[in-house]
Amino acid sequence: MSDGAIPTDSSGTPVPASLEGYFLVSETELLDPNFHRTVVLIVNHNAEGAFGLVVNRPADITLGDIVTEFEHEPIGALPAFIGGPVEQHYLFTLHSGLPPHAESQYALHPAEGLVFEPVFHAMEGYLRSQWAASEEPLQPRINFYLGYAGWAPGQLENELAQAAWLVIPATPEIVFHPEPGEGWTAALIRKGGIYHVVAQTGSKPSLN
Repeated sequence: MSDGAIPTDSSGTPVPASLEGYFLVSETELLDPNFHRTVVLIVNHNAEGAFGLVVNRPADITLGDIVTEFEHEPIGALPAFIGGPVEQHYLFTLHSGLPPHAESQYALHPAEGLVFEPVFHAMEGYLRSQWAASEEPLQPRINFYLGYAGWAPGQLENELAQAAWLVIPATPEIVFHPEPGEGWTAALIRKGGIYHVVAQTGSKPSLN
């Protein structure tokens, strides 16, 4: 922050200046419909702003609906997610790790066990062949996202100062949660303390 203050999240916990590799967990008071009860993985955060993906908002479509060439492929049945309100015609991927030949030069590794891939066609050969031939639990976990969440320089810092977000380290367990819609609750439980109660009730206990 420009005034030299140590940044904190809404619980008052100090957080790093760069939140790359962390989750933003929306506070109960954040009513913006784009981010109400969301968990956002921050993929990139620097002086130029921040970029992330909402990881707990399933869409009512599959990869095969988006990329028709995969409509009859096994992976085409996987659900897609709404990654954020910006540029929802773009398709992004988070996966737990693919062979090097299936990653583009633009792939990022924001946290252990999480790979961000912005170039879908880099994975196409793998998804058509090796992924289909792989068997659980050997095959990687893969999620697909339409759009992203973006912040201009200083905007995310201002939202943190307004107590809009909790911050916790990102984990694959929440990104690839078996019940994606429960990701917000799972993140609150991971935060701990009073947020165990918030996770169960959906609201903060009265302090009066």
